[in-house]
Amino acid sequence: MTISRINFTSIPAADQDRAIAFYTGHLGFEVTLDAPYEEGWRWIFLSLPGAETRLHLAKSSELSWIEGMPALTLVSDDVDAEAERLKAAGVEITMGPDTAPWAPQVRFLMIRDSEANIVLLESVKGA
Repeated sequence: MTISRINFTSIPAADQDRAIAFYTGHLGFEVTLDAPYEEGWRWIFLSLPGAETRLHLAKSSELSWIEGMPALTLVSDDVDAEAERLKAAGVEITMGPDTAPWAPQVRFLMIRDSEANIVLLESVKGA
């Protein structure tokens, strides 16, 4: 038996259409599955082009997160440029861009998504 990859991770969403618009419009995700699930809710997966791991938009009531802690961490080629782009698009930046206190070669940025989740973006200097 060999484990080869993470299939998906879930992130809470109160409004799936609003979350789809945020992740596709601001962060470059694509909808890979949007199917009926139960009344008033859909089974939705998003992914980044070329990635195998998917992001599942789950009911907020099904997940719990510590407020202020990232619910999702993404990698960016250039966090500073990403911060400028996202700020210009009206995305709320909650922290950074700055050098990460946990690793001096890492630049980080925290944003708030449409569902009030904190998303951490990182880039590694010289990577």
